[in-house]
Amino acid sequence: MQQDELNGLPLEGRARYAVLGVLQQAQRARIDWVDAASDLEGASDEPRWPAALALVFDELGGDAALRAWEWGWMPREALSALRKSLSAEAVQAGAVMMRGQLAQYRDHQLSDRWKVHREELAAVVSDAGVVEASTGLGRWDRIVLWGALLEALDYLGALPKIPKVEPLPGDVLVSHGLGVAESSRVYEKIRALLAKAESTDSDAEAEAFTAKAQQLIARHSINEALLSEAGQGKREPEALRVIIERPYEQPKSELLAQIADANHCRSVYWPDGGFTTLIGDRADLRSVELLFNSLLVQATSAMTRVGSISAKRGKSQTRSFRQSFLASFAMRIGERLRESAEDTEREFTEETGTDLVPVMRQRDERVDARTTELFPRLKFGRSTRITNYEGHIAGLAAADAARLTAPEPITRR
Repeated sequence: MQQDELNGLPLEGRARYAVLGVLQQAQRARIDWVDAASDLEGASDEPRWPAALALVFDELGGDAALRAWEWGWMPREALSALRKSLSAEAVQAGAVMMRGQLAQYRDHQLSDRWKVHREELAAVVSDAGVVEASTGLGRWDRIVLWGALLEALDYLGALPKIPKVEPLPGDVLVSHGLGVAESSRVYEKIRALLAKAESTDSDAEAEAFTAKAQQLIARHSINEALLSEAGQGKREPEALRVIIERPYEQPKSELLAQIADANHCRSVYWPDGGFTTLIGDRADLRSVELLFNSLLVQATSAMTRVGSISAKRGKSQTRSFRQSFLASFAMRIGERLRESAEDTEREFTEETGTDLVPVMRQRDERVDARTTELFPRLKFGRSTRITNYEGHIAGLAAADAARLTAPEPITRR
């Protein structure tokens, strides 16, 4: 565009042209975001120029966030991806843009999961949108913000397309109740038991609390499957993403996969994205996520206690010890979870005379079909290699300490 034509544009049009020009330049060559932001700030002497830039960034940020939603991303995994690659300022800027995009929807236009993600964004940043974030800032602070916004926009615009696991904000399906409800009494009991397992210093109590939680999970899954087969509240498998935090992502993802497998769910880990996609019945998905979070806390606590012994040999031993610990913990926990689930199903059959085999098989087949639909070219990778014998043995022992057999009566200390 010629300079005369550019000067003839409204102020916001000139601001949009300037911002888009920087982003296009970034696609051709690496640039310094702060230098580019400084040039943007000084591109006009008009008093309303900063406000025009803020409006443009707000609109572009909303467009980028909406494109991410349409391409399958949700705020939690998008924010996790930003954290893995960008500066802290750019992560904050990305959260501001995503929160601004979601601010336009009313509660009834968002599923339960979108509401949870929106609340998580609010916990990260206080401003919903760039205009709000830029209000009252001085020149240098605006430059820092513009640079962070440019960095975040460049990254969000390059996110790849991934399977969509939730209706988009404002989608008509949201009003049909898709999403994970948080008010179930069963889940309140499960959460309470797992919280006690995480907080107690007694291995015996932790074992009892976790075992009781798994029994409730298995019973709840059976009841939901029977209701579905009877045509009451019948629903198709859904998908849920779980962030796998650093470090030791591979064995952590294997722990989640073992828990999912024991509870009639499938898991697909994407290392580059830093998350696992779970596929299963809505109730089972929630149960798997709860159990994973609790067992990860228990495993990390046990690993830290035992790993300090190995660390005395030198820092180089610590990582291999902990990798092997978590991998072995995951393997043994999976075995015990499957045993517990099978015991619960057998007890249910003996109590009620109901043949659960065809019921649970049909559920598994639906889950497998949904997994294939979402991931038609799925490939199976290798599990974590065990390279530290001490870590391997300690991980097995920790998993045994958290065993999920029927507990003794729980008494307060």
